[in-house]
Amino acid sequence: MVGIVIVTHGELADGLLDAARAVAGRAERCTSVCLREGDSVEELGPRIASALDSVDDGDGVFVLVDMWGASPFNSAAVLALRAASPLEVIAGVNLPMVLELLVQRDAKEFKGLTAIALTAGRDGIRGLSQAMQDEEDR
Repeated sequence: MVGIVIVTHGELADGLLDAARAVAGRAERCTSVCLREGDSVEELGPRIASALDSVDDGDGVFVLVDMWGASPFNSAAVLALRAASPLEVIAGVNLPMVLELLVQRDAKEFKGLTAIALTAGRDGIRGLSQAMQDEEDR
């Protein structure tokens, strides 16, 4: 089973995982790592590595981070460059992305899941006014 590690600043990772469980039920091989105020950035890499080990059964792992270029992304990217099994880092995590990966990861191959995660993340961002206008235009 493809593993999922959510890594964010503050408590967002824990909140996303909690919300995903509330919607989808149990989330096996899925964990969160939070970089809280006062935490050492130098210790983030080893914490992510430990989380990867806890969810990786050889089918690959997605590391979903909050922002491109920030500490969670940079730490995960270093690990991805050294990974023996498939490891993809995706920035801009949101709940639709997490849920879609949870639902699709058993039915799809690892490489195809990247596009699914990116599409779900983008499609999950919508504004009410634009959606109403789109509906009127139909």
